[in-house]
Amino acid sequence: MTGTDTPSIKLRYLKVQNFKALDFLEMEFPPPRMTEAPDILVIGSRNGLGKTSVLEACVLLFFAAAIGEESFNVANRYLSIDLNELLIRSGEKQALIEGTFEIGNEPITVTLTIDKQGNINIKKPNEHKAFFSTLGGNSPFRFYRREIERFWSALAGLSFDPVLLPPLKYFHSYRKVQEGNLKLGMLLEKDPSYEPHRTQELPTSRFKLEILHSMMSEANLFEEIEDVTAQEALEKLNHLLKVYAKCRIAKLRAASNSTVEFRIVPLDGETTFTFDGLSAGQKEIISTLFLLWRYSNHHQSIILIDEPELHIHAEWHRKFVRQLYELAPQNQYLITTHSKDVFLSVDKDRRILLMEDSL
Repeated sequence: MTGTDTPSIKLRYLKVQNFKALDFLEMEFPPPRMTEAPDILVIGSRNGLGKTSVLEACVLLFFAAAIGEESFNVANRYLSIDLNELLIRSGEKQALIEGTFEIGNEPITVTLTIDKQGNINIKKPNEHKAFFSTLGGNSPFRFYRREIERFWSALAGLSFDPVLLPPLKYFHSYRKVQEGNLKLGMLLEKDPSYEPHRTQELPTSRFKLEILHSMMSEANLFEEIEDVTAQEALEKLNHLLKVYAKCRIAKLRAASNSTVEFRIVPLDGETTFTFDGLSAGQKEIISTLFLLWRYSNHHQSIILIDEPELHIHAEWHRKFVRQLYELAPQNQYLITTHSKDVFLSVDKDRRILLMEDSL
C-alpha cells in the first residue's frame, strides 16, 4: 500500500479531562497557513505538567477510533496497577479523552471515557470504518496487536522500541537502541522482540533488525522488505551515519553464541567497529530518524515524539525539526520537549507552552 491508496489522516482537536496529570486541557492542531509549510506543533513545559500525557492521550484516542475496547483489555498484563488507577486523575471518578481526526477532508469525532470500575466507553461514527479497514482488514485488533502491547509495555517502562502503528507512530521517552548482537534465528522473524503473553520484550533492537534485514536483502539472501527497497534503506542509513557520526555501513560480523553484529567504519578510516560503539546521542538520533523515515516514507502518518533532545547535543536540537521535514514532509508532527532550542525552532504559531493556569 502506498501513501496514495488511502486518504490522509490528521489530528485536529483534543480535549482531555481528569487523565493522568491533566485535569482539563483543550487543544487545536490547525493545519499550517501555507500549503508547503510543515504540519508541526511543539509543546513545551516544565516537568510534571502533562506533556507526555498529551501524547499518550493521542495514542489512546487512536486505539479507540481504530480498534475499540479490545485494545485496552491487554493492558493489565504489563501494568503493576489497575488501568483505571493509572489513567484516571487521583480523586476523580472517570477520565475523558475526546478528539477529532481529519480523514481526507472529513472530520471524525471520537470520545473515550474510562471509569473507576474499569468500564471503557467509546463513541465514534460508522464513517471511520472504511478507512481503518483498509489498514487493519476485518480484524484490526489482530493487525495492531503487537503495537498495542508494545505501547502498554512502554507505559510500564518495559519496552525500549517505539510504537509503530500505521498510520500513527509514537516515539516515547523510554526509547533506546538495545546493546548486544542478534541471534541468527532472529533474522528469520519480522519482529522477534515480540512474543504473545510476554511481560517484557527480548533485548533486541527493532532498528538493528531493520538494518540487518536490509543488508541481507541487499546481498540477495532475503526477499526485499515491503515498500522500501534494501538499497533505499541502506542509502538513508549511510546518509544519517555520515551526518551524525562521520561513518558508513561496513559489514556483518559473526560473533560468539551464533550471533551477528552490525559493523560501521569511519569515512576516513578502514578499521570497523560495532554500531554499539557510537555514543548514546548518536544512536538515538540516527535510529529515531531512520525508523521515522522507514515507517512513514510511503504512508502519511501522525508522528508523536516525546523529548527528541534525549541524549543529544544542543547543536542537534536546533536541527532536529528541519531534519524531520526533510525526511518525511507529508507527516503531521506533535512534539513535546524541555529543550528551548527545539521549542524555538518552529514559528510562534506552531508552538504551545503549557503552564499551570492553562491546565
